[in-house]
Amino acid sequence: MKRVVCVLTGLLVLCIAAGSAAAQNLGGVLGPPGGSFFPSVPGLSSCDVAGVKLTATGRVGYEWIGLNFNLPTLSPFGVGDGLAPIDIQLKDAHVWIGSLGLDAQLTPRLSLFANGEANARTKAGAVVSDDPFLHLNGRSRYQWNASGLEWWAIEGGAAFNVLEGAAVFAGLRRDHLSFKLEDPRDQFGDPVNFVIPFPGGLISGRNAADLQVKLWVPYVGLRVIGTNCRASLIWSPFVNAVVKIPDNSAFNFVLSPLTLLIGLEWRYSMFQTGSVVEGQFEYDVRLSSNFLISLWAKGSWLRVRGPGNLDKIRNLSLSVPPFIDFFDSLQGDQSATATLSRSLTAVGLAARLEF
Repeated sequence: MKRVVCVLTGLLVLCIAAGSAAAQNLGGVLGPPGGSFFPSVPGLSSCDVAGVKLTATGRVGYEWIGLNFNLPTLSPFGVGDGLAPIDIQLKDAHVWIGSLGLDAQLTPRLSLFANGEANARTKAGAVVSDDPFLHLNGRSRYQWNASGLEWWAIEGGAAFNVLEGAAVFAGLRRDHLSFKLEDPRDQFGDPVNFVIPFPGGLISGRNAADLQVKLWVPYVGLRVIGTNCRASLIWSPFVNAVVKIPDNSAFNFVLSPLTLLIGLEWRYSMFQTGSVVEGQFEYDVRLSSNFLISLWAKGSWLRVRGPGNLDKIRNLSLSVPPFIDFFDSLQGDQSATATLSRSLTAVGLAARLEF
């Protein structure tokens, strides 16, 4: 939420500055035909600095995030049929987003752009098909809450006007999505985490996990500008995706002087190249000679398929002070074909000031 507040504050400051300039009858400085060629963000304000036209950009909006990660791993215990695929599905991920950017028009045909955008951290629902910790025959199904959902992206690139009202551009984007999986429930809706105290002892069980998706997205695109609208399309077949899921489960039995702790830690990872397609449409409504309201909508689709790995670490400790202290560990790794897909759909409102 702090990021969105900062964006709104920036918009307010620019509006006040533009109003003061208009009151002093300062001449307006027009941007590129139809506005900035930046592929994601409508223009806000512009000025000339040493012959280079700079355009600051900003927006706020509402975004829907969909995610699915599937990794058909083998059971580390070697029991049953040994199949226990991970299938993490992110649901009900609705977030507020804000962005700020800068466009530098170097020549009538060439411009550079940079942009950063992020969401207000929130909670969302998530479903994990099968138990990503125990992998017992793949028969259990966990449902989780996804907390601390965080998405941000930064990008930069260059645009070239091929025709009046049309430009091609290329850029590089860094994209990050992460959240914590908390409060797991089984297929019957019963809590998986538990704490059972009793006189002189304690029994507890815990499952926890995180998910991180990091992308490098080099892309090319085309932008078309009309009288009151703009549309852009970007494409990349070289998206580098890194998926990491550190998770663990623990069972703790304490009955003095006996302490039994069974802890299992797993690391799932995926390093693979995929593709992304993204489109955006913007419509401007001019309210005065130098003030416009922009409505925009965007859709993005990502798919990555390739080797995913399970690097497993098993820890088992049994302590009966002061007689026995036992520790056992087992390490290994497995690989299977994993699939990552993600969709982003957003709508929003922006203001543009020309001065």
